[in-house]
Amino acid sequence: MGKAAMCIRMLQVLNTGRVYKISELADILNTNPRNIIEYKKELDEVATECGYEFYIETIPGRYGGYRISGEGIIPSLRLNAGEKESLVESLNYLYARNDFPKKKEYLEAMSKIMSSLVIKDIKDDSNMTVINRFPLSMSEEEIKYRYDIIKSAIKNKKKIIINYISQKNVAKDYEFDPYEVFMYNNAYFMIGWMSSSDNPDIRWFKLNRIQKITLTDKKFSVWKFYNRNNYLDEFGFKSNGDWYHVEFIAYGTYAALTTERIYGKNQIVERIDQNSTKVSVDMQNQESIRVFVLGFGKNIKVLEPQWLKDDLKDIANHLLEMY
Repeated sequence: MGKAAMCIRMLQVLNTGRVYKISELADILNTNPRNIIEYKKELDEVATECGYEFYIETIPGRYGGYRISGEGIIPSLRLNAGEKESLVESLNYLYARNDFPKKKEYLEAMSKIMSSLVIKDIKDDSNMTVINRFPLSMSEEEIKYRYDIIKSAIKNKKKIIINYISQKNVAKDYEFDPYEVFMYNNAYFMIGWMSSSDNPDIRWFKLNRIQKITLTDKKFSVWKFYNRNNYLDEFGFKSNGDWYHVEFIAYGTYAALTTERIYGKNQIVERIDQNSTKVSVDMQNQESIRVFVLGFGKNIKVLEPQWLKDDLKDIANHLLEMY
């Protein structure tokens, strides 16, 4: 790609409205950071000589970089200001996360779309701040690597071999036929048929627990009985443990926080007073319920089920012995 083409691509990327570090632009354009500085100079000269009402602004500081100011050079699409801001905010949201394997392709697509927008119509405060508090420890490159292999296997109906760490922290090799990739609780999973076990069945695996993945040349066919609706619903995995009716009272700051989320099926939230809220909800999987309740610390009183109250007593006694 020649210098002129690279300048145009850089202008398209900058026209998304956010601030880009020189290193980010170099990575997106697959070039040297020194070239980015030259492209900026070239674009500044073109804008001055040709009378375009834009310039590339240099933002100083740790979070600084380049940002385009002024008007775009391509006529605007028929989008209102709110629609344009929604595109910018979605771009910033996904850019802040490390679990979106198609980030680079999405950015390129958005740059083409937003190159048709008039930047002055987008508010200065539309660059929404996104803090990904508990990001995956795995790098974006590794997530994308695994995701791409699995998507290729799904597309070409090829078996994969994975080395996977179970919840018991044991690593084991499995031969697997991946059917679909999906996201659950901000983590990627794949679902498919696992024949390399004593009980062949539909199984799912979490991508960030895979230690090694190999694409094989062995072909597979999707079982005719497979239907995702038999295994997944809006609450996650249908066969991820039994469902239990849970009732509890949350106190203090948790009295307000419990009103912000849906924790399971048939949820009812009742505000008792300023300091307490009662929640009734059907939740799945005993271990998940234990972890959820313990997250409240001393700011919770479990009303039912009885097994959960008994478990909390045992855990409390164990903690007293430890400390």
